[in-house]
Amino acid sequence: MNPSEINDVITALEWSDSVDEPSVSTMTVRAVDHLDGIEPEMIEWWFTNMDAELYFQFHPCDHKKFAWTRNKTSETHVGATHLTYHQYGGGDKLLRSEITFMEPAEFFDDTLYEKYDVGMALFAIVHMVDENDVPEAEEAGRFVHVAIKRDYGTELRSCWWLNVNAQSDKELMSVGRLRHVHEEFGYLQGFLRSLFPRLK
Repeated sequence: MNPSEINDVITALEWSDSVDEPSVSTMTVRAVDHLDGIEPEMIEWWFTNMDAELYFQFHPCDHKKFAWTRNKTSETHVGATHLTYHQYGGGDKLLRSEITFMEPAEFFDDTLYEKYDVGMALFAIVHMVDENDVPEAEEAGRFVHVAIKRDYGTELRSCWWLNVNAQSDKELMSVGRLRHVHEEFGYLQGFLRSLFPRLK
């Protein structure tokens, strides 16, 4: 992953679901979701105000555990870390990880935001955790969400840069991940419009 790849999520003329393996040890997964009636600021609000109850609404089947573990404030999710357990597609494999939200401007060229109608950008680092929720030293990957203002609401562009090895379940990391993220934002689109005005 390099700066140009990150900024491509903003500047690309078109963005679509795709999977690439740039090397034997890396995988790139891209996704796009078109969210009718959802404004980028609503997605920013969602990540800041997410708690266990709301997280389980985000995906009632796949999400199994959630907790903020470090540096969370009521004002922002940036700089904070949360624990999460997933089972993609309700399968048997439990994915334990922690996600740390970084300051987006440290990675994106934020001078591009106005030109490309970016209303929200998120950058996160992922570590897998063991049965005691202790994170592994090596990163599992990094991901971004970029919310671009459209007439209908938001075009949400996502990209994951993942580390893989001989033991990696590439089907789960790619096809399973794409299915999961589309279902997440499908659920979110269904309830965020009513939730946001009431709790803002």
